Amino acid sequence: MKKRNIKIKKENNNSKDAQTKDQNNNRMKWPIITLITVCVIIFVLMIVFVIRTYTHYSELESHRTYFEQPNATIQAWMTIRSVVKHYNLTEEDIYKELNVSPGTLINELGIDNSTIVDKLTIKNICIKKHLDCNAVVNRLNDIRTK
Repeated sequence: MKKRNIKIKKENNNSKDAQTKDQNNNRMKWPIITLITVCVIIFVLMIVFVIRTYTHYSELESHRTYFEQPNATIQAWMTIRSVVKHYNLTEEDIYKELNVSPGTLINELGIDNSTIVDKLTIKNICIKKHLDCNAVVNRLNDIRTK
C-alpha cells in the first residue's frame, strides 16, 4: 500500500510540475514575443532612415556639383542665399520677383518661427505665395543674364 501511495504522490507531483512548467512557458512567451517585435520594428526603422539619409545625401551632392557647371541656370530648388551667392543678383531683386518683402517674410508666407528662412527654397516660397515657379525662375534667369 505504501508503494502505491508513493506512486500516486509521484504522479501527482509530476503532473503539477508539468502544469507549472506550462504556466512558466506561457508567462515567458509574451516578453519574448514583445522583445522580438520591438527589435524588428527598430530594424525596419533603421533601414528606412538609412535609405532616407542616402537619398538626401545624393541629392545634396548633385546640388554641390551643379554650381561647377558652366552656364548653370537658377533652379527652383535653390535658396535665396544660394542664388545671391552664386549669381549676380541681389536679395531685393529676388524678393521683388517673389512678391515678398524681406522684413515680413515669415508673416507673409504664414510660416512659424521654427522654420529657418534661409532654408526656404524658391519653390517653397512660390507654393506658399501661389506663384508659377517656372515663370519666376525664368524671370530670375532673364534678370541674371542682363
